[in-house]
Amino acid sequence: MADEENAEPGNYQQLISVSPAPINLFDESGEIIWGNDAVLDLLGLDSREDLIGRSIFDFIVAEDQYTAEQELVDVVKSKTATGPTPMQLRRADGEIRSIRVSTAPGRFRGRDIGQAVVIDVTELERAHEELETERQFVQNALNALPDVFYVITPGGELDRWNDSLLDVSGYDAEEVRAMDIEDFFVESHTERISESIATAFAEGADTVEATVVTKQGREIPFEFRKRRLVDGEDVIGLAGIGRDISERKAREQHLRAVDYLLQHNLRNQINIIQGSVELVSDASSAQGQSAAERIDAAAERLLSIFDNHHLIIDQLTTPQPTESIDVVAALEAIARECGESYPAATITTDLPERAGVSGVHTLKLALRELVENAIEHNERREPQIEIDVEHTDPRVVIRVSDDGPPIPEMEYRSFSEDSLLDSTYHSAGFGLWFVYHAVRQSGGSLHFDRGEKRGNVVTIDLS
Repeated sequence: MADEENAEPGNYQQLISVSPAPINLFDESGEIIWGNDAVLDLLGLDSREDLIGRSIFDFIVAEDQYTAEQELVDVVKSKTATGPTPMQLRRADGEIRSIRVSTAPGRFRGRDIGQAVVIDVTELERAHEELETERQFVQNALNALPDVFYVITPGGELDRWNDSLLDVSGYDAEEVRAMDIEDFFVESHTERISESIATAFAEGADTVEATVVTKQGREIPFEFRKRRLVDGEDVIGLAGIGRDISERKAREQHLRAVDYLLQHNLRNQINIIQGSVELVSDASSAQGQSAAERIDAAAERLLSIFDNHHLIIDQLTTPQPTESIDVVAALEAIARECGESYPAATITTDLPERAGVSGVHTLKLALRELVENAIEHNERREPQIEIDVEHTDPRVVIRVSDDGPPIPEMEYRSFSEDSLLDSTYHSAGFGLWFVYHAVRQSGGSLHFDRGEKRGNVVTIDLS
């Protein structure tokens, strides 16, 4: 600030008066000898008369009085500039404000003074506290996750993580900071991890399964999902979740083991039964032949249940990529082939030229299962089946209607209410379960309704 001895007092006062920053002049005792309008606003005073002649210590809170005294000595007596120094002041109305004070020595009307420029940082500190509270909330929420959360920099380095990463890996934060990402995995999986990270940066997202090796040497199968982080048009990293899939892997392994057991033992035993039935029916009486036919039908039913079970196991344990499917072309082929296989049935269609959806490859098998079910479970000699499709891009609605007996609720209610399943309330087979999973994996929904007069309407809603 200019030395007032070398400038007109009026000019000097005008300079500090118009400054938007609070500027205060005080003597060696701390008595205020001048202050601009911004000081009055900061302190909540009505006029300069309420300010001049008062001590700076009247406005500084007790906890900061000693600091203010030391700075007063430095700036007036020792001619040493200080600050910016954090302090708190109390306004005339009692409100506490947080400030930063920078002081410098000066001369005013022939005497040594101190000059203070004050910055009110109250709102800034409040905003900072709110941001810190929000940051801590987010961090607490992330730490509450049982899954591992992580952020990867564009350079492929681990930048942030939650407590679950430390809990799972057994490493502390300092050790994690010094590690490469590949160090957390078995050596045979490091390449797939690097490729997955590169894919996520290039394409926006990726999912990979890999085996984590803990500090203690334990190996744990994990699934890692990650998405690209952007700030405007700039890619700033990847954010992802890692989930322990040990239990899922164990369930899949058990399902496959049961499937192989049934495939080997059940199918072989049923084939023996069917072969024996053929021998018995050739030489039996009419009554015996009838019994043999029932045994053969039961064996065929068991084989059908097993075949659908095998398809469901494959659905649930093998990745099911989606593909583009024209459901109109698929339904036209199904209607034609079922018409040939079931000549007594009348199959009518109401289809647009084309209706494309994104679905798993088993969706076409599921559509066939619905049409065949409608025919096979119909007690009429000449079943009537109607297939129609509504296409309102991107939504496709498929309906298969029949005039057969109502589908029992227990065949489909357990799809959405698994608590209903028990030893007495369950489906008679796996056909509709197979349809349900194919539709679900294709991003659609499955609905069952009664026909207006008779029969059923099964609706698949895909969008």
